[in-house]
Amino acid sequence: MIMATTTVSSKGQIVIPRALREKYRLTSGTRLAIAESDEGLVLAPLKQAQSSHRQAGWRALRGSARGTNALKQHLAEHRREAKR
Repeated sequence: MIMATTTVSSKGQIVIPRALREKYRLTSGTRLAIAESDEGLVLAPLKQAQSSHRQAGWRALRGSARGTNALKQHLAEHRREAKR
């Protein structure tokens, strides 16, 4: 069991120590549930299925256009439409 301390910032943010982030595979963007128990606060990573639909959709598309110009073409078309 790893014991560590951290400080709450003026914005209510905390830094989870590296050893714990690595142990629980917490990466940037990982959503955490926070609950209150008799012993204090409990943080638990949310399962991937509970992430927002939009994020899951974009993650599913990652790498799907690899080796093609489809993404570049789509972005160029989007920019042309935005200029109108």
